[in-house]
This record gives sequence, C-alpha cells and structure tokens, in this order.
Amino acid sequence: MDETPMRFELPATRTLEFTGSRTVPVLSCGADKQSFTVALTVKANGEKLPPKVIFKGVRQLNINTPPRMQISVHKKGWMDEEGIKEWIRRNLRYTADQKALLVWDSFRGHLTEAVKDLLARRNVNVAVIPGGLTPVLQPLDKCINKPFKNKVRSQYQAWMVNGPFTYTPSGKKRAPSKQLVLQWIHKAWQEIPADLVAKSFKSCGISNAMDGTEDEAVWEEEGAGADEADDELENEFDTDSEREY
Repeated sequence: MDETPMRFELPATRTLEFTGSRTVPVLSCGADKQSFTVALTVKANGEKLPPKVIFKGVRQLNINTPPRMQISVHKKGWMDEEGIKEWIRRNLRYTADQKALLVWDSFRGHLTEAVKDLLARRNVNVAVIPGGLTPVLQPLDKCINKPFKNKVRSQYQAWMVNGPFTYTPSGKKRAPSKQLVLQWIHKAWQEIPADLVAKSFKSCGISNAMDGTEDEAVWEEEGAGADEADDELENEFDTDSEREY
C-alpha cells in the first residue's frame, strides 16, 4: 500500500519554444497546483485493490463514484490516521488460518498504536520501509506509480485537446471536475496489468522463490523512476517523514 500525491492537472513536462524566448507557456486551466492523494494497494498475486482517493475538503462529496473505488475528504487532501484505520477496516479482512504481510513506508500515521492494534487483530504483520528506500523496496513506488500516473496524464492531455469543456461566466475554461478525475484514475488503474503487479513484488525481493531461482528479478526495472514534476510533488507530500497528519 502506498499513498501517492496527484494534481487535478498534469501538463506535459516538456514543451517546445524558439531559442531565446523569454517565456515558455504551458497550457493549463489554472488548477495544476491543486492536489489530492491516491492510496494504491496491490497484492503479490497480481491483484489490485480498489484505489482510495482523498480530496481536499471537510464535507463528504455527493458525486458518482466509479465501481471499485473509494473516496473521502481531508482538510488538506492527505491520508491521516483515521483515514488509514478506515482503509484497514474496508480492505483487510481477518483470516484465522493465514497471516498477511503489509509493506508500507514510515509515515507516522502508519505507526500509531491504534493502527498497529487494528492490524494485529486482523493477523497482519507489517514491514516498514525506512525513509528514502521506498524507490528500492516498495513495489508501488518502484514499479507501478509511474506508469499509473502516465496513464492518468495521457487522459488529461487528450481531454485538453478534445474536451468537452465547461466555462465560467467570464469565459474561462474550468479545470477537470472531481468526477472526471475519478474516471481517469479508474481507467488508469484498470489498465495496470496483473503481471506487472506480480513482477513488482519480485523486483523488490518480497515474493521471490526461496531457492534463489528468481533472485535476478531484483535487478529488473519495471516502470521505474519518476519524472521531475512527480518528484517535486512527492517532496511536498513526503509521507516518509510527514510530521502532520
């Protein structure tokens, strides 16, 4: 499980302009700094759990949610301890005959006694990844977040070209709605293949065969690396060390 920040608008990270130009305009609707959080969860067998989307706000949203998605609000658009406990209750079932391993980062909201107790009562062991090591040891961070965001970005860019758009009374193009963003997220998540999910765990050395026959998978780079725009946003929401939740 990994919480990853996103923005309502995802403009291209590269553009073309004549040499010597003083400004290089990037087309957007003015919401490219408005952010929210998406919590993604995957299993070593390739299964993808419903994504949880956390918008900024205090009142529950009255919008249609695509199937197999969860939405909530937070005053800053972040995951907090209460949001984590809600996620556990909705997604992690108790299994008396089998233990589970949950791998996530060292965000303080993951480490509270209430969260630990809730996981223990569901027979879930926890592996906490130290700060700075998620690009190496976290399947989502290493292999999945980037292709997922790229799929969302491609839908945004297609919308910027083709619409449909709505406009303010003054004629300004409105940013994509929450409903539209949810549709993009749903489609992007559906398009992440199960084999990539399964390989991501082996790439992090989590589900590899104990006889060593799959050790080479650790050196494979499946969808690795974030672009500069994603790095900038990740730094704003650094959940490895977030003090406020």
